Amino acid sequence: MVSRRKQQLGGLFIALLGAGFTGWTWYTAFYEGYFYRKASMIFPAFFVLGMGMIFFPGYKEERIARGEDISSMKSWQLITPRWWAILIIAFVAAGVNYLLLSSL
Repeated sequence: MVSRRKQQLGGLFIALLGAGFTGWTWYTAFYEGYFYRKASMIFPAFFVLGMGMIFFPGYKEERIARGEDISSMKSWQLITPRWWAILIIAFVAAGVNYLLLSSL
């Protein structure tokens, strides 16, 4: 299993990547008059997911720490309610960022 410190460093990298490219998208929208639709949605979601990785343990580790048997769980079944909430927040952030950029 990956150590918690490595997960946090990976989350920091993903969050910084998401924040940097979200800033770049806003810069191009303001100063150059265009933005890339996919980038305006993907990178804010990366930022939220990266922040989730920094502050919370991974969904698999969370289930193991609770003593749950994960041997019969597959893909989507492993995701905990906390990580579902983080995913929903990421999708909302992506949509809101796109809508705000579209209204410029």
